Amino acid sequence: MSLQNLGYVCSHLQNCLNVSLPMAAIPFNRLHLQLAVGLYKNGFINSVTRGSIAGPDATPVEVTPDNISTRKLWLGLKYKNSKPVMSKLKLVSKPNRRISFNKVELSDLAHGKKVRIVEPLLPGEILFLKVEGSNEVVELHEAVKKGLAGTLLCRVK
Repeated sequence: MSLQNLGYVCSHLQNCLNVSLPMAAIPFNRLHLQLAVGLYKNGFINSVTRGSIAGPDATPVEVTPDNISTRKLWLGLKYKNSKPVMSKLKLVSKPNRRISFNKVELSDLAHGKKVRIVEPLLPGEILFLKVEGSNEVVELHEAVKKGLAGTLLCRVK
């Protein structure tokens, strides 16, 4: 898991929202795809499309070792009354400081308590985490329902 790359993605999306771009391209990998699908499920973006550097694919193209470096995920950014729906993306775990929580700590965080250095979630805010022992990325409340533990990735408001 590359938190440095995820930090770049958060910064890139934040910059795209600041200048009101309709779409943003991020590097294509499993972590970014799962995060993008999570943002889509929670209503922060309009669409997730695979594509290349030139733009979204009109017809699906298979990802191969020869073209993986040019593959991108194109995210349709969502706005309401000229304001971005996703106003803030912030990395929680940093490359030099990973924050892992067990299921009790995650439950406390989901119920509005401050846990260690992590502030409780505000209304309309979600937190993504990477599940311990797998490559799955889930939202905090989903992890609590399933009784999972993991490393915190980013907060979205």
